[in-house]
Amino acid sequence: MSAPPFELLGLDHLLLHVQDMAEAERFYCGVLGCTVQHRMPHHAMLELSAGVTLVDTADANGAWATDGATQGRNIDHFALLTDGWDETEMRGWLTSQNVPIEEERAEEREFSFYVRDPSGNLVELLKRT
Repeated sequence: MSAPPFELLGLDHLLLHVQDMAEAERFYCGVLGCTVQHRMPHHAMLELSAGVTLVDTADANGAWATDGATQGRNIDHFALLTDGWDETEMRGWLTSQNVPIEEERAEEREFSFYVRDPSGNLVELLKRT
């Protein structure tokens, strides 16, 4: 097996479906000491800092949050922070490994490919620019 064309930096974030955003914010910030990094009302989300890892909370009743969600499953995906890859090379690598890209996301300073592991878990391969 050859080496992947990127450097794995660590776990970037987890996205949790929650029932009550205010209650989740009180728990993660008030009890566990997280801080709010971003409020994303257009996604019904909060991005919370938990040290070097982010915990994103999404309203389970939010329009996009329920897409593909199964009752009792509250983790949408996890993100691995990566670096050192070129988009074309990464596409080729994933294709050669028979790993289809399910979704792509490009934002101001981030680019992601979303793929599934063999058990069906959604994994975000995140690169910051």
